[in-house]
Amino acid sequence: MSAYRKFSILFLTGLLIFTSGLQAADGTATLVASHGEVMAISANVVRSLTQGDPVYVEDQVTTGDKSFAMLQFIDGAMVTVRPNSKVIIEQYVFNGGVEDVALLNLVEGGLRIITGAMAKSRPESYKVQTPVALMGVRGTEFAIMLCGDHICDEEEGEDSVD
Repeated sequence: MSAYRKFSILFLTGLLIFTSGLQAADGTATLVASHGEVMAISANVVRSLTQGDPVYVEDQVTTGDKSFAMLQFIDGAMVTVRPNSKVIIEQYVFNGGVEDVALLNLVEGGLRIITGAMAKSRPESYKVQTPVALMGVRGTEFAIMLCGDHICDEEEGEDSVD
């Protein structure tokens, strides 16, 4: 297990304990932790993100070299955006009903996801799109990494955060 993965798991576990009641008051998600350069881009407007900032549907969250962003979504899902990554929140609606839908578009880089209430109650509603595949989520924790034009394992696409 890589040092980055160990750090991510320990850090995420701690955040889940301390932020279990945190909801995105003004957005779809809240940036609960980050390191380095983290930005959100929407409608050609770029904003730097810091802890506690809201993230919205249609935002592209981008991380720089040796950077990461940890987002907590309105259903409790935790998404870690790895270094040198871009993910667009295409759709995210959670009301605890049949209209629930989540679609994250991983443009480049990697994600680690611990699913929330939506994927537990309606797993068919939670999807991650990439340039090479559209994946339905089955389970509570997974990671995906893009290496050029294919999906790779974490070791092949390993980045480190100092």
